[in-house]
Amino acid sequence: MSCATPTARRGAWAVAVAALLVLTGACDSGSGDGGTPRTTVPSAPGPPGPTGVSTSSWPASQSPTPTGTAPEDPEQAEQDIREAWRIFFDPESSSDDRRDVVENGAENELMISNLFDDPLGSKLRADVTTVSYTSSLHADVDYTLTRDGRRLDTGGPGAAVLQEDTWKIALRTVCGLTRHAKDAPEAPSCA
Repeated sequence: MSCATPTARRGAWAVAVAALLVLTGACDSGSGDGGTPRTTVPSAPGPPGPTGVSTSSWPASQSPTPTGTAPEDPEQAEQDIREAWRIFFDPESSSDDRRDVVENGAENELMISNLFDDPLGSKLRADVTTVSYTSSLHADVDYTLTRDGRRLDTGGPGAAVLQEDTWKIALRTVCGLTRHAKDAPEAPSCA
């Protein structure tokens, strides 16, 4: 004969079932999307953060979790992206050089030229800090934007796209840079 009432036994079963559900939830695949595994793509090592010292006791992540896959040769892609940014912000670069490193640059040449003919825009410089791939055709680019050696803002995130087998600065990034010029309006394609 049992000492527990039928109500107490039902309550004990409810607690046991709830505990089982909690435990099975803890054994999930961890991907948060119904079981599809996540992949991470390491990016090339970059400079340390602002202090140069990690403040976390957890191991550092190699890169953010991309939504797709990296290019076939991520190191070469990163070099190409960094070179495009160097050309775009180099004061010695011609308008043609800049146009060639921007997504749909020929269609937006007037905006690009105005940006670097502008007295404020012509002094913009950028230092790419990290490149991470969201797919084999797109990359997020973090950079520091300066004018006359003074930091304007983080300048990012910017983006790069693979267009006609060449990594180029994404048009939306160039559109955003026009706010740092005195008289360089966005092109209609920025809308």
